[in-house]
Amino acid sequence: MAENYVGKRVKRTEDPRLIQGLAHYVDDIKLPDTLHVAFVRSIYGHARIKSIDTAAASKAPGVVAVYTGKDIAKIGPVPCAAAIPDLKTPDYRVLATGKALFVGHPIAAVVATNRFAAKDAADMIQVDYEELPAVTDEVKAAAGAPFVHDQFGTNVAYKLTAGEGDIEAALKGADKVIKQRLIHQRLLPTAMEPRGVLARYYPGEKELTLWTSTQIPHLCRTQVAIMLGIHENKVRLIAPEVGGGFGSKLNVYAEEALVSWAAMQLGKPVKWIETRRENFQATIHGRGQVGDLEIGFKKDGTLTGLRYNVIADMGAYFQLLTPAIPTLTGLMLSGCYKIPAIQINITGVFTNKMSTDAYRGAGRPEATFVVERALDL
Repeated sequence: MAENYVGKRVKRTEDPRLIQGLAHYVDDIKLPDTLHVAFVRSIYGHARIKSIDTAAASKAPGVVAVYTGKDIAKIGPVPCAAAIPDLKTPDYRVLATGKALFVGHPIAAVVATNRFAAKDAADMIQVDYEELPAVTDEVKAAAGAPFVHDQFGTNVAYKLTAGEGDIEAALKGADKVIKQRLIHQRLLPTAMEPRGVLARYYPGEKELTLWTSTQIPHLCRTQVAIMLGIHENKVRLIAPEVGGGFGSKLNVYAEEALVSWAAMQLGKPVKWIETRRENFQATIHGRGQVGDLEIGFKKDGTLTGLRYNVIADMGAYFQLLTPAIPTLTGLMLSGCYKIPAIQINITGVFTNKMSTDAYRGAGRPEATFVVERALDL
């Protein structure tokens, strides 16, 4: 049972939103002659891609096109909007070329007349991998370990210190200092509905319409236009029912650009609906911090200072706000307490995993855990 807008009890199937056609998700939108996309994703956290054999997939029933990284080279990189001094930003392309850097990293895409044909053909693609050592522990990544991006010669993406007051004097002047390591485990947002993208292109008008389950339709429109190299006023973006997000859909993803590009190339609507396994692998993850806490206080319980040295797991690449999330932990680190001196020292590191990004509070739940655990101790 559900309540309608005047409080009358009605059957669920009579929900006025359904009657009016307002409650729909991307996969509910049916356009004539729609093509469907399936991705081939890396089964390794770190591997060199020696070759990709798409011959069998290209000849499979219903297949319209098969794309690898070299085919979509004109699509721009997945955007990162964070601006941090001395930030090392890797070139994150829509399909992997050369190396796969996390489990779920998209390597090839198949477009077919239906999703089942696309998936069957994707399974025919043979990728010759050379498995490489993967770094999945952020502490080991900070210490060296195998490099995720060889060109940087380090796994440290950035270091940042922020705070207020003289933390050294505050801790030195305390009657007691408590130290504790805190772990904020990496987790999956796992929205009720996975992501979905549908694109339609009218070549005469040079107009792209994109339906996508996004929390940021305006910014997504801007960034997809940049990735595709078209004018923003030629992109119409529609965000239907999102189906849950809490930050996981507050991003601009590789699939949004590729599906749009494919629609432009093929002249037909193109759709991709994420599977639950893909959702685990290739939608952003949350948290991923290991931090060392120090809190000083007097015998009467007065706090003198708090310092938090944290190693933050970025994943292999940056999504829209990835490097900025740990800085939000710093902004909220004092909680509701009067702390004269406070400092956060962030080391953001690359690992062979999907990107972390904003999820349910975007760095602030980590801060709450730090300061409340500190006060408990």
